[in-house]
Amino acid sequence: MKAVSEEIKRMADLLRSGATMLSEACPKCNAPLFKLPSGEVYCATCNQKVVIVPEGEETAETVAPSTLGALEATMLLKLQEIERKIKTGELEGLQSTVNLANALLEGLEKVRKLRKTR
Repeated sequence: MKAVSEEIKRMADLLRSGATMLSEACPKCNAPLFKLPSGEVYCATCNQKVVIVPEGEETAETVAPSTLGALEATMLLKLQEIERKIKTGELEGLQSTVNLANALLEGLEKVRKLRKTR
């Protein structure tokens, strides 16, 4: 019984802090979801953020973190390849290699900025 009263207390606290109770229920526990003033959707019973995805759709918010992480890892591997090529002293095509490294570094910076905003 104590767990239920704790859940109700969390829900009341959310409402007092400006959250709005939504008509959607948590997919894990079926409790009502709350929209926080920040815009995030939260389940007071599971005590965690919930992402609502319309049936049959994938959203950028659910797919982006893994995609951006994989892209960042690939870009870093390519930069390592370029670094090895420069270390070995292969001067043929050095200008295009440096240009590619610059493009990868710019892309890496953008990917990291995107990951921080999510």
